[in-house]
Amino acid sequence: MLKYNCITSEKLRCFDAEISDNMYLGVLGQRDSGKEDLIYLTLRLKNKISGSIILDGVDIFSLSEEEMNAIRWSKISAVFYDPYSMFNPIYNVASHFAEIAISHNFGDFHFSEEIAKEYLKILGAKEDLVYRHPLQLSPLEAKKISIALASFMEPKYIIVDDIEFGLNDNGRAIIINSLIDLMQIVKSSFIILDNDPAVISRLADYVIVIYKGEKVEEGSDVLYDHYHPYTTDLISGNIRERNIIGNGCVYSENCAFSSYKCKSNKPEEVKVGNNKVKCFLYPWET
Repeated sequence: MLKYNCITSEKLRCFDAEISDNMYLGVLGQRDSGKEDLIYLTLRLKNKISGSIILDGVDIFSLSEEEMNAIRWSKISAVFYDPYSMFNPIYNVASHFAEIAISHNFGDFHFSEEIAKEYLKILGAKEDLVYRHPLQLSPLEAKKISIALASFMEPKYIIVDDIEFGLNDNGRAIIINSLIDLMQIVKSSFIILDNDPAVISRLADYVIVIYKGEKVEEGSDVLYDHYHPYTTDLISGNIRERNIIGNGCVYSENCAFSSYKCKSNKPEEVKVGNNKVKCFLYPWET
């Protein structure tokens, strides 16, 4: 299990979540909501302020850099919003797969090359892409290869950030369908970070909604049965954005239902329907 215990960073405020085996978690929020910090914190590429991230009973922040290197790609991997950032431009694609495989005792160059071709086929990409260099790849090809890189060792957890970056609507649909195909084959749990509810609805079976670094709602039915005003505004495309963080509820300065209590007090998490919500609109719930 991968567990976030009140993890706080420059952008996140006491983020909690549990990701179990074969779970597809969607983290929904606007750009700069803080969700992008989850990749860097989980791979320990960024320092926390407080909290812990527990992987199979061990806090990853207690591990040495050598131990963390062994975990990256084999147990936790990621697809960054800009796939080109994952490549060294002087090496071809096959070399990137080989570097990961050899450093983790997963196989030699030839073995990793053949596995890479199989994953590219699963994702609907041409096998000969492994012989190209990163700058020879289209944005769609680069995205597919980055997904193949993140999944070919079949890690327990794969984090995917901002699927649509650099893609048109057709490319985005292709990537979503490719990920759905991949999910039927690998046993990895996926964490999908996105600002588009339509993307999350296709790929996740449990959703956490974040606003300005703070979790405001979560549940398995959030996209269809939501209660927090921010979730409603985000899904309807009706955000009242003043770019001000409330002293009480984090959304209080932008919420159509905001009261003095909302602006001066932090709401506790309550269960409304099948969801967990931080909002004063439901005082009768516990």
